Formats: sequence, C-alpha cells, structure tokens
Amino acid sequence: MLSSQLARTPPGALDLTGAAARRRRELQRASMAVLEQAGYEELIPPTLEYQETFLRAGGPDVAERLIRFPDRDGRILALRYDFTASLARVAATTFAGASGPLRLSYSGTVYRQEPERGGRPREILQVGAELLGQSDLAADIEVVRLAIGLLRAAGVRDFQINLGHVGILAPGLAALAYDVRAEVRRWIDRKDRGSLCRALADARGDAATLTVLPLVIGRRDALTRALGLAPRAATPGLELLLALDAALAPDERAHVVYDLGEVRGLEYYTGIHFEVFIAGAGRAAGAGGRYDELMARFGRPMPAVGLSLDLDTIAEAPR
Repeated sequence: MLSSQLARTPPGALDLTGAAARRRRELQRASMAVLEQAGYEELIPPTLEYQETFLRAGGPDVAERLIRFPDRDGRILALRYDFTASLARVAATTFAGASGPLRLSYSGTVYRQEPERGGRPREILQVGAELLGQSDLAADIEVVRLAIGLLRAAGVRDFQINLGHVGILAPGLAALAYDVRAEVRRWIDRKDRGSLCRALADARGDAATLTVLPLVIGRRDALTRALGLAPRAATPGLELLLALDAALAPDERAHVVYDLGEVRGLEYYTGIHFEVFIAGAGRAAGAGGRYDELMARFGRPMPAVGLSLDLDTIAEAPR
C-alpha cells in the first residue's frame, strides 16, 4: 500500500523518464542553439517570484491561475507562471542602462493552474525569446522567422502558424456597447457565424464589419480581399500583414495562414499575434506576438515582441 501511495503524483504533474526525458532535452538543446545563433542571450530567472510580478504583467485575472503560497515574511510567492513577466522585470532593472534592442531567450518550466482547459498539465516546458526595444516591421518578421526556425530545428515538418493583428477587429469591437462586446467576442472565438450575425443584426458602420472580418482565414489573397471589407482604421494592420507576407521566403510563407478572427489575448497584444499548431497535437504548440504596453508596467516603456513554444506538446506529437 505504501509503495502505491508513493507512486502517485499531484494532478497535472508527470514523471518523465527514458525516451520522454531524452526527447525534451534534445528539443531544449536544439532550440537554444538556434536562439544563440540568432543573437539572443539566455536569461535564467528564478523559479519563484513575488506574485505581484505576474499580476503586473497579466492583470488580476492571472491570480487564480498562479500556484502560490506565503513566504516567511508574509508576502505571497508564486511559481513561475510565464517567462515574459520575469524578463520584463529584468529588462527594467538589470538592463535598465542598456542601449539598443535587447534580445533575450529562455528555456525552462512554467507552472499554471488551468482546470478549464481539459486537464492541461500544471508543469509546461517552454522555450522562447523576446525582442525588446524595436517597434518596426523588421522585428515582427524576425520573430515569425524565429518561430519557423525553432520548429524546423525541432524536427517538425508539418506545422502552421495562424497569424493575425489586433488592429483589424479593434475598430469594430470598439464601436459596440460594452455589454454586447463580450457576447460578440465569444461567437467570434467559436467561429459561429449564425450567432454572430444575430448578435450584430442591428450593427452599423465599423461594428457591422464584424460579421465578415473575423471569418477571413487564408493566404495573401485573403488579406487582399479583407482590405475591401475592413474599416479605414483597420487598414494599417492589414497592410502590415501584407508587408510581412511579402518579406517571407516561399518556404516560410507556406507555413503561415492569416486568421483575422483570433480574439484570445487581445487585451495583451498590441500588434501581430499568432498561435503555432503542429500535426497530431491536440492543442497549440506555441504562441507569440507584439505587446508594446507591457514594459511600461515595469517602469520602462519600450516596444516588445516575442514568442514561446511548448516543448511538451512538440515532444508528444507523432514524428
């Protein structure tokens, strides 16, 4: 009986042995080699942070997702929820006097409680990078290319990057009454055109474009069509995606699909945003985008764009 009890692990925790452990270490080594070659300096933040670090970055809704406990002095500690918050803190303190863009990378475990996401593990092995201090299109292109390079280094052949821009839906959502906005975002997230059209039956102007724009998914021609449908305020976002598409090589472009209806993370991202999907995986294998407002929360306003990959998802996917 005792040995049986000892074999148990908490919900969302796993023992990784043999091939599973080796595969993850291989992915870490391959990923960090790509990032080092691209000029990203590795940063190893602490596993423990004061919970305020993650709340400052992610807002109060993050609180219930933290694994936290009181320190001996009464302050609340939290296991690392993500790396971006820690990197932002370090960039605003340790690198406060640095000039020019900062290219920082990381690899390690994050700890999250997400019971609503179908038994997702509470420990997630990640690798990622942040480009801080550069706001132009070149930085966005660099991060998208970096995501492609990391996936290739991991031996993933069949993958797709769903790429959007928050500025495309923002005018339409801003034109809605606050109490309607949450309902509309729910139908957009579910790609439920019927419910979306019913919710917007009386919409006019920019708000009416939400019956069409969120359902635009495709390649460059889909972006071109969207230019004729979008409100004037959404044009810069579409033009940026078109410019990004033009900068990619054909073999890179083959992995990119433009999804204008992605609404998750709109409060966090300020420009491009994307999710990574690989064949045979039941959940997204990574995400990224531009979040120009985050660094100001740590006292050092500066543009930022980055990405993270879920190495557990990549490791478990069939090859």
